[in-house]
Amino acid sequence: MRQQPRHNFTPPTLAQVADYAAALNVVAPAVTAQKFIDCYAPEWRDSYDRPIRNWKMKFRQVWAKNNRLPPPRPAITENWTL
Repeated sequence: MRQQPRHNFTPPTLAQVADYAAALNVVAPAVTAQKFIDCYAPEWRDSYDRPIRNWKMKFRQVWAKNNRLPPPRPAITENWTL
């Protein structure tokens, strides 16, 4: 008896990955998205030859982990009187 997969995986488009990368504040989201797609498409398997079931989780854990812009510093507005 063969088991059915948990769910059908739908590969993301380049625009979906770029939008997700921008939402995570990744450096150069369009370039990073293209590298992500090039790395896993068309088979969508990781380096251990396991199928990728959740591309967003793979992107967060591998591609966005150390590739984020620093958070913006708040502007200091103080009233100085002499």
